[in-house]
Amino acid sequence: MIRLIARLVLAAAIFCCPVTARALDVTLLHVNDSHSYLDATADKIAPQGVSTYASLGGWTRLTRAVAAVRAEQANVILLHAGDAVQGGLYYMKYGGKPEMEFLDRLGFDALAPGNHEFDRGPAYLAGVLGYTRVPVVCANLDASAVPSLAARVRPYVIVKRGGGRVGVIGLITPETKLLSSPGDVRFSDVVHAATLIVRELEARGVNKIVLLTHVGYDEDMRLAATIPGVDVIVGGHSHTLLGNPDGIEAMGLRPAGAYPTVVKGADGNDVYVVTAWKWGRVLGRLDLTFDDAGRVTKAEGKPTLILADSFKRKNDAGQKIEVQGADRDALLAFIAANPEAAVVPADPAARKFLGPFSEGVEAMRTEVIGEAVLPLPHIRVPGVTDSGESLPRGSLIAPLVCQSMLARLKATGEPADIALQNAGGVRESVDQGDITVGIAYTLMPFSNTLVLLRLTGVQVRQALETGVDRGEGAFPYVGGARYTADMRQPEGRRVLSIDTLDHQGNWTPLDPARTYRLVTNSYLASGGDGYTVLKDAASSCDTGFVDAQAFIEYVRQQRMLKPLPTTGVTYIPAK
Repeated sequence: MIRLIARLVLAAAIFCCPVTARALDVTLLHVNDSHSYLDATADKIAPQGVSTYASLGGWTRLTRAVAAVRAEQANVILLHAGDAVQGGLYYMKYGGKPEMEFLDRLGFDALAPGNHEFDRGPAYLAGVLGYTRVPVVCANLDASAVPSLAARVRPYVIVKRGGGRVGVIGLITPETKLLSSPGDVRFSDVVHAATLIVRELEARGVNKIVLLTHVGYDEDMRLAATIPGVDVIVGGHSHTLLGNPDGIEAMGLRPAGAYPTVVKGADGNDVYVVTAWKWGRVLGRLDLTFDDAGRVTKAEGKPTLILADSFKRKNDAGQKIEVQGADRDALLAFIAANPEAAVVPADPAARKFLGPFSEGVEAMRTEVIGEAVLPLPHIRVPGVTDSGESLPRGSLIAPLVCQSMLARLKATGEPADIALQNAGGVRESVDQGDITVGIAYTLMPFSNTLVLLRLTGVQVRQALETGVDRGEGAFPYVGGARYTADMRQPEGRRVLSIDTLDHQGNWTPLDPARTYRLVTNSYLASGGDGYTVLKDAASSCDTGFVDAQAFIEYVRQQRMLKPLPTTGVTYIPAK
């Protein structure tokens, strides 16, 4: 009896006096918005100001990069800030299996679900999570109506490293109910949910706290300034690139802010906000030192832009050729000296694991998704094609791309009013006959995502004027709208009339004062092709839906693709 009483007293003492927190050095590694892009993706960089085509990321290289950090650091925590699936062909083919299995292979400590995890519904997500043992954390998600999913989601996880404990709290954007298909899953306010869990962790003696969020960079900074007790925010959702002048910026990329971005917290302490772009192209790394009180006394950012060992540049004839000789040596030396970029070899075991899945994806490119009843030729600016075909109202395929963008947004329950596509974002004509997955990705090869903007009628007109004036690849094609462009008029005053199609099928003149929901591709939304008016939009939401996949879904729904009754463009040439 005496022993029993002693044990009860000891248990009560432990319960009343939480474990004392300890000082700790820890390295946070993180990715976000990998969107099923398990292979490297192509993009253009500009080291030393020289335009260079490179392959970025890929999970076989990400595996090697993570292993290299673990080999040199004792206390590593690896986190994923959501949208692990939906985007690449792997998800179309395998439904999330290789993505989830890769999370296990790399040993992630936590995954915060993103909105695209719910694109096939909560029950499907619960099944996909059966492929991984990684803890899924989200404090503002109520999945009680879907028990199979509720069993896999917890508000937070406590990660133990080096004798210390770090609390990782997950959060997801409440807009998931509009951006995806969460069914009966409910989402609460992120600030309220996180504040309650921070208090719970502190009561348990955990004073080193990380928010793992899928809410976007701007919202992350608001949370950092609002919620007391938070030390670090590891974010996703907005596909934001962070980096520093001598690092990622020196590679010719344009970070939206510093890595880490430092925000003064609600309790007066600095909060470190980090995010890692998209598609596994960057491995985020934040080396932290905590004192006994849980305050960060040192935070050093070391993100790595992951590069494959292949670089191309255009020759005098405009052909992309491999960089060789002295130019290659100079390029590799520049990358080696860059603190935020590295050429990373593929991990052999990871490559072997991915091999069978890659073969299946390649075979999928021949899958027929529909049929072009008639030829769908493409021309950038209305006129005569190189083959002599007259297209006075412009491309016949670009307006269908715009329709696919509208259809994708309509399926979320939050439709757009107008779709805007630049002519250069559509690369090919579509011949009469079968349309395959491969044709769709050849048509739109840049993996642009669909971005929803809120613009006034004045801004919509300005966007169209920009595209008409710049012409060529910038020329604008539209869905849900029509316009007349008279190239005989002065620059900036060439768009004579604009009408929009309401959801009842009626045409009405563009209202300068009204706010319209416009969907466009991420290239234009970032100001590409001179569309600065889109970059300056007051409201912007990257949906994460890839343009080529939206087109694939549209073709599958239509089955028989044919030219629309109108391209939406009435074009009067200068001569």
